[in-house]
Amino acid sequence: MNEVQKLQLDLLIKLDEVCRRHNLNYYLAYGSCIGAMRHKGFIPWDHDVDVLMPIEDAIKLTKYQDEFGKDYFVSSWRTDPEYKCTNMRLVDKRNRCIVRKNGKIIENDHLCMDIYPFYNCPPTKIGLLLNILRSHLYKMLVGGGPKNHGKLAAVLSGVILFLFSEKNRERDIRRVEKKLRYKGKSFEIADYYGLDIKLFSAITYKKEWFAKPKELTFEGHSFYGPTNPHAYLTKRYGDYMKPPSKSAIKEEAVVELIKE
Repeated sequence: MNEVQKLQLDLLIKLDEVCRRHNLNYYLAYGSCIGAMRHKGFIPWDHDVDVLMPIEDAIKLTKYQDEFGKDYFVSSWRTDPEYKCTNMRLVDKRNRCIVRKNGKIIENDHLCMDIYPFYNCPPTKIGLLLNILRSHLYKMLVGGGPKNHGKLAAVLSGVILFLFSEKNRERDIRRVEKKLRYKGKSFEIADYYGLDIKLFSAITYKKEWFAKPKELTFEGHSFYGPTNPHAYLTKRYGDYMKPPSKSAIKEEAVVELIKE
């Protein structure tokens, strides 16, 4: 492990400690889950840790802020007015880093691990579509209009945001999120982040794949993973046991600690 990976592992250990103490579920996800399955730890060229959490548990996590100590902070739009994303982060307040991609600095911030809440899906196609559209609205209300999806998307988001008063912004955010937190009969879940969601579609996962967490080995420790990690990763990535090409690895982002 390199220095960044060691600090990321510390973040994961702290999250696991608090979650187990309070019976909160989380699941190693994305590259972290691939790493656990393929490498029993970090993907060698990966630099961060990602987990999924049921939205209800993710919200509860913010209530245990004190248990993370003075060095860590659970960041979300609820706890940090400067954080403009709908996912959450566990932040290492002691260390800052820069992220480079193709030689350009794309981020300069505290070291952190990402926590992605997931939601129950309505059982009908129209219900899921409505929640997908709500998720886009949710992101706009929390973080403003999209910055990398072209002029048309920027104009449309500007028109939509104009319809919502800044004065009532937090109230509107909570109302939209309440709709996203579907509590009726459900067979699938969705996380509404990144490649998992497009304008009118989302990748969904069977609910039983994220039931009781399965213990997965990661860098010599035991952490929670999906109940069926193989099914989850296969749907998300296909043949996840096959490493990417050397050219694809070279295009991965690089994280460097900032030495104070």
